[in-house]
Amino acid sequence: MAAALDRRRHSDNDEIAELRSLIAAQAAELERLRGVLEHHTAWLQDHGGALRDADARTTTVEARQRALDERQEALDGWLDGHDTAFHGLHIRTEQLEAARDVRTFTHWLDQHELAATPKISIVLPTHNRAELLPRAIASVEAQRYLNWELVIVDDASADSTPKVLAALEDPRIRTIRVAHGGVCAARNAGLAEVTGDVVAYLDDDNTMHPLWLKALAWAFGGHPEITAAYGGFVIDDIGGLPTLFLRRYDRETLLEENLADIGAVAHRAGLPEARFDESLVEMGDWDLLLALTADRDPLVIPAISCYYSTASEDRLSHGPTYDTDFAAIRRKHSGTEDTP
Repeated sequence: MAAALDRRRHSDNDEIAELRSLIAAQAAELERLRGVLEHHTAWLQDHGGALRDADARTTTVEARQRALDERQEALDGWLDGHDTAFHGLHIRTEQLEAARDVRTFTHWLDQHELAATPKISIVLPTHNRAELLPRAIASVEAQRYLNWELVIVDDASADSTPKVLAALEDPRIRTIRVAHGGVCAARNAGLAEVTGDVVAYLDDDNTMHPLWLKALAWAFGGHPEITAAYGGFVIDDIGGLPTLFLRRYDRETLLEENLADIGAVAHRAGLPEARFDESLVEMGDWDLLLALTADRDPLVIPAISCYYSTASEDRLSHGPTYDTDFAAIRRKHSGTEDTP
């Protein structure tokens, strides 16, 4: 009995010792883990401030970037506005230089006789402008150069235009009447009738400068190498004042915008490219000038061709086909006519 108790006591002691050993081992592991935790806590304490500082710096950098972006946008807007202003200043400078050149050349032209006197044909289409047409015709009759013919094309006017035309007596003026087909078709009809060496144009609500035909005779008679030319024109009311427009020739600029009114454009007769695109309702003059200058630069004449009137209602704004015609002309002359 005593022996059995002793064996059980020893067994319990062994189990207790084993448990104590296990507890000690777990205590040691806990101590180790506590040390690791303390180490990480200390690391976080040491580096947390730096991380917070980094976050703060990141926030500051982002704020500065946003501010820089806003400044860049403001600068871009400023530059866009000033680019427009600089372009306007360039055009204004060009106009002042043109005015000086026109004044000098006009004075010289008025004082000198020309060696060559080519016949100049003027094509004037008209449609229901009986009240304005006599003024345009009178400006041609007042030319100081005499070797000209005027071909007036009545585009089926329904007003008193036929009576105005019937009353004309100058033998240098011829009139034809065509079915209504628009201004481009009317100009083409006039081109088919001309007999001169040089062709010029005039709209029925504009007037021709008295020395324009003499300037054209000087240009084409004295420069046999040229096939086309254009001059300046005066718009009668820009900001309440008449304004001279005479732009230097540049092909890239011409592909973006017209440089001359049809009344300022002239060319030698019989050129195959001297045709108006009858599919266009607007900007036939721009299309013609692009065609005339596709292979050879025009001569820019420092003279006033005509006075461009803004009184007509159809000149107060672009018509409904403006965008379509503009796109068609750009496609045609940029070499991508078949591009949809």
